[in-house]
Amino acid sequence: MDLWCKKLYRFLDGELESGDEERFRLHLALCRACASGLHDAMQLEMLSVQALCGAVAHNDAPAPPEESRSTVRFASLRGWKGQVLGAFVAMGLGALCAFLSTPGLSWGDTWHADASARGMEARIAYPAADRYLPYVPARTGTPEKAALLTEPPVSLRTLAEMEDQGDLHGIAAAYLVRGELRQAADFLSRSAPSVDRDCDWAVLAMAAGNLEGALHILEGVLREVPDHPQAQWNRALVLRALGHPLQAAEAFEAVARQGEPGWSEEAGIRARALRAGAHPPN
Repeated sequence: MDLWCKKLYRFLDGELESGDEERFRLHLALCRACASGLHDAMQLEMLSVQALCGAVAHNDAPAPPEESRSTVRFASLRGWKGQVLGAFVAMGLGALCAFLSTPGLSWGDTWHADASARGMEARIAYPAADRYLPYVPARTGTPEKAALLTEPPVSLRTLAEMEDQGDLHGIAAAYLVRGELRQAADFLSRSAPSVDRDCDWAVLAMAAGNLEGALHILEGVLREVPDHPQAQWNRALVLRALGHPLQAAEAFEAVARQGEPGWSEEAGIRARALRAGAHPPN
């Protein structure tokens, strides 16, 4: 255990400074112990909510007086876990049970397949999460950003079905397209090893600001599968961010040559823009 491992619960409770939080996300991508601890904390939250709902749903006795209900405490749950349960209690127990029993989003919506645009520039190496959508970056204060913050989460029923099927990479992808990096890292760490999983580890490293680490992972993927389209695309993004526009243009051109609908057209546009920026007209 290193010093970062000791900060897991501060991370869960949102008590880390923004810089330390980003560095801990990178640590989380590399530390199995912390990834396991994060998973256990998430399971505790889910079990607590389900237990509360089950107790209400199966209790035929009259509801206790309002004064008695007000004495309920969730002192054993810290930080964000307590806030989640507190929010549900404020909504009312009926709303909580409805949330748990409603199918929620369709399977198509799980990976934003039915959206009109994507807010993530990187590509995810999970087929259902990699359908082409035009890139529209969400800017702070814009309607797009507001929609991103208020969109419904993936339903617990959907997540449970996917976990029963062993589709942990699919769950990680569902969290990743929503920018929920902690949850994505947890499920990705327990997914079966593959070049696709490694490609998505690189996306997490990019999000944590570890561009050199992301580049190392992506080049490892491309050594195994030279035409891996998501790895080529994400490598182009990393090279651009590292200040290598011509190498980034070459990587985008490799994607363009693969003829993927949408992705190849955008890759060609990006490549031309990078070359024009590297060689401005006199």
